[in-house]
This record gives sequence, C-alpha cells and structure tokens, in this order.
Amino acid sequence: MSDQQSSEAEEAASLQDQANLSGESSAEEKDYFKKHPVTAKTPDFAAIQDVNERKKAFFSFLKPFVDEKNTQILQQRKRLFSLLTMLKKGDSLSAKDKAWLSDLRSSSGLDKVDNPKASDIKDLLNYIDIVPSSLVLAQAANESAWGTSRFATDGNNYFGQWCFRKGCGLVPESRDDGAAHEVRKFNDARESVFAYIDNLNQNAAYKKLRAIRANLRKDHDPITGLALVHGLDNYSQRGQAYVDEIEGLIQYNKLWRFNTQNTPKVSVN
Repeated sequence: MSDQQSSEAEEAASLQDQANLSGESSAEEKDYFKKHPVTAKTPDFAAIQDVNERKKAFFSFLKPFVDEKNTQILQQRKRLFSLLTMLKKGDSLSAKDKAWLSDLRSSSGLDKVDNPKASDIKDLLNYIDIVPSSLVLAQAANESAWGTSRFATDGNNYFGQWCFRKGCGLVPESRDDGAAHEVRKFNDARESVFAYIDNLNQNAAYKKLRAIRANLRKDHDPITGLALVHGLDNYSQRGQAYVDEIEGLIQYNKLWRFNTQNTPKVSVN
C-alpha cells in the first residue's frame, strides 16, 4: 500500500470512528427543550403485533419531531439569507447578529469570525439545511429495529449515537475490550432526532452528504432521502451495503411520501 493509500485509509477509519458521535445539546436547544416539553407518549412498538400497524405508529410518532427540527433549520436559513442580503447591500450587521453567526459557525465546525463576510454566510448555508423525513425515518427504523431495540426503549436513542463520557449512555453488550464509547441516552425521542440531524449537518464524516444537498439546492431540485443516502458511506462500517439497505427501506416503504419540507425556495448564488 502506498503512503497516499495508507493516509486515505487512516482518514476513512477516523471518519467512521466519529461518524456516530453525538455531541451535547447546545444551551439554546436545552432551553428550547425545557420550554417545549414533549407530551406524546412513546408507543410500545414491540407490543404491536401487526407489522403494518407498527410501522404506521413508528412513522406517526417520529415524523413530528423531524418536522419540528427542520422548521427550526428553515427559520435559521431565512435569517441567514436576510443577513446575506444586508451584507450585499453594504449594510452593517448588529452585534447580536454577529454573535449568532459566530456561534453557528463554531457549532458547524467552522472558524469563528468577528466581522463576517457574505462568503462566511454562504459557507454556513451548506451546513444549516434540512434532512428529509424519508432519510430520518429509514435510518431510525434500521438503527432501532423499528423502536424495539434496547437503546431505543431504555435510552430513547433511535440512531445509534455514541458518546464518550462515562455514564453518558448505555454500554453496548458487544463493545470491544478497551473501547470507551457508550450509546448515548436521551431524555426523549425528540432529542435523539435533533442530535441525529445535527450530526449529519456538522460531522466531517458527512461532507459528501452535504455536498449532494448543496448541489440539489443549486439546481433548485427537491432534497430527497434517495439522493442524500449516497452520502452515508461512513455511517456504518458496512459501507455501501448499509447505503443500499437504507435506500431499500425508503423505496419499499415509500417514505418519500413524508417529505413535506424538501422543496427548495431559494439557493445560494
């Protein structure tokens, strides 16, 4: 193996190691969760014997949380476009807007900037964008065994997100000796959905997914799970086989019917 191939292999392994890493909720999100508590009771999916009824209950339970998160993201994009218009007109941004942009860039893994330029906002728009319901629901079904896995029932974790602080989650029964990760526990399913979408939007492992989405925006095409699934190479060590499985879940269950927020209104010029 050449030095270049070795370096590429190490980078790929590093991306897979961090692909499911779930960071702590931001202070803003924690405040939001506190002010808007979840009232929906989690169904006992394992007790629903009819497969079609279980699927229906599963989708009905998680879809509102996906919409809630995507609505917030669309509101952020609207504000970003408003600030972008101001900069293009030569207007100055307020200290509050500058602080908001700086925090948003930091949470997205980008450098903070004291005096943001139009290009700084355009960079952000590739990170602050929706994840279609079809992809979210397909991965949730796969990773949580339709809401029946131990991590879902005991930890409200529907996507297999990891954490590394001792006691932050549930210890996997099959964890390798010497491994320190746990499967993160969430207070409710909504927190799991929000963290998963943040992960796809912020994690270096999903740069390809964000590039696919940015091209869809550029071409004014709908943002679909069938398009974005091809950016999930690093989500599982199974690679392409995993991508094919998620794509099959979307197709078989016709999950595109849940994509209610996927039509671009504007794109970055």
